[in-house]
Amino acid sequence: MKDTFREKVRHKFMSIAKKHKILTLPCFVLMTVILLMYYICMHFATNGKRYVGVALSLLFFVSSCSFSFAVFTGRSGFIKTQESYNEVVAYSDVELAAQVEVDPDDSLLNEGEDALKGYDASEYIGDEDAYTLDDILESAEHYTVGDKNQDNDPETAEGGAGAEETLTFDSSDWKLVLINKQHPIPEDYSFKLGSIKGYMKCDERIIADLLDMMHAAKADGYNLVIKSPYRTDDRQENNFNERIKSYMNQGYSYMDAYKVASRVITIPGSSEHQVGLAIDITSDTYSDLEQGFGETGAGKWLEEHSCEYGFIVRYPENKEYITSIEYEPWHFRYVGKDAATVIMKEGICLEEFWDKYL
Repeated sequence: MKDTFREKVRHKFMSIAKKHKILTLPCFVLMTVILLMYYICMHFATNGKRYVGVALSLLFFVSSCSFSFAVFTGRSGFIKTQESYNEVVAYSDVELAAQVEVDPDDSLLNEGEDALKGYDASEYIGDEDAYTLDDILESAEHYTVGDKNQDNDPETAEGGAGAEETLTFDSSDWKLVLINKQHPIPEDYSFKLGSIKGYMKCDERIIADLLDMMHAAKADGYNLVIKSPYRTDDRQENNFNERIKSYMNQGYSYMDAYKVASRVITIPGSSEHQVGLAIDITSDTYSDLEQGFGETGAGKWLEEHSCEYGFIVRYPENKEYITSIEYEPWHFRYVGKDAATVIMKEGICLEEFWDKYL
């Protein structure tokens, strides 16, 4: 059948070319195109099942492992119960995570317990800069204690924490934006970076309160150290990938490495560091980003007083089943003084605050 068709086409165009010499080249080109299309169609016709199989395999791969954010379906609110924690999905920027259960009794996690509870996040964050208050003030001579952030809630300035009973919160407030694995950074979210010192930056609206907090801590005998405020998207992605590689080098499969990494480093696109609202804080006597910082004097001071300056411990202890992130006593998030006071007083995390107040 192939030869018959080919000969018919060849005979037809050669006849035309013999009668009209001027059409020899166009006939040759057209004949070549027609035969090429014919052979392509025949190839797909005879290998159709093979290509269908390949297409279905690719579709399965894309649907299960595509690099896109997973979304919640069939549920409302943000809060998971402790009982449902074993069935929680470790959502991530790849839907692969939708197939990974976060189980506190998982042998994989138990095997890596030391890594989860004793790791030094700075090893993977890779931040070389770390500044005390004195370091920062060297390049911020215009700053004085008591500078106020004009974007703070007016109720706070007037009534302080005592006005908590009458406070109302707005989900569109930039200070309260919810960013986590289930809620990536909104596409329309905008902010302006301000310089803390050198290349270290954060949302410029939180700098005054940050420095006020550092002044207060120093007055009480704790010299706080600022690390890793704003991170670029590339920096966050690199941090996460390096953590995965580290686990894979220890013998973990990619899925297992991803599973554990997503509990200790926020996945790219869902980190509050990427919008300049999160800051890692330690002290001059305990510089590592480890859970042991929470037992130090500076760690306890921050847990008690950070809300007075608009900051909260973003990933508190015993809230892992909600945040899906291990306890990080060094990771502080700015939410404004009113919200921070409520969150810290009630012992809730930001997700619980959203469920209750927004």
